[in-house]
Amino acid sequence: MKVQMKANFYWLLFLLLTFVITLPISWWGMAKVDFFYSNLYESIGIDTHIERYAPRNRFNKTEFEKTSKTKRLDLFSGVVDAIHNKGVGIESLSYNRVSDQTKVSLFTDAEVIHLKDVANLLDKLKPVVVALFLVWLLVMSWIFLKRIKLPSAKRLSLLALVLVGVSILLLLLGPEKVFNQLHIWAFPDNHQWFFYYEDSLMSTMMKAPDLFAYISATWALLSIAFTIFLLKVMRLIQQSRR
Repeated sequence: MKVQMKANFYWLLFLLLTFVITLPISWWGMAKVDFFYSNLYESIGIDTHIERYAPRNRFNKTEFEKTSKTKRLDLFSGVVDAIHNKGVGIESLSYNRVSDQTKVSLFTDAEVIHLKDVANLLDKLKPVVVALFLVWLLVMSWIFLKRIKLPSAKRLSLLALVLVGVSILLLLLGPEKVFNQLHIWAFPDNHQWFFYYEDSLMSTMMKAPDLFAYISATWALLSIAFTIFLLKVMRLIQQSRR
């Protein structure tokens, strides 16, 4: 019984670590397709949201509602590229007014600072991800070295349900609450991170926090799927060594 409990502990630890290391992998994959922004653009009403709030902008960033879908997708893609490149290029994102072709900066100074904070946070997380990956390799090596048998498919399914349950719990807490709390933890106290739609084309074009709720759900599901895939690979490797 003690041996089985110990084995289950190792596998639970390995499962959790596997899920954690699949998060940055899934994030990287989603970033390559701009977090499915083009797919979500109309399905969650970002287009109508822009039409409603862009004309109300209080920083004289007018006529954004007249820009094309293609331009908006390009701008969002520019944001994704910038936050994964130390914030380089954030200030240069702009659009042209339809009426006189005047170039208008997309973001205010406060928004630029916030997006650079996001870029800095992603940079700071890189060594953490590397460290966790090394721990994952050590645990995996220990499991193979000690020939600790992989739990049954039923037990693995139950463990996977734990991950699903945690993800659902976070969603039930409300995407806005989770969104706000994560920002409080992650960013400097004196840096603005909450922006009203009327003051921010960033919040308007992203329909925050709704877009982030969909991205988070997709992120969690992809990570869970990838975790299950890796566990199945582990099972095949173990079976082949018998």
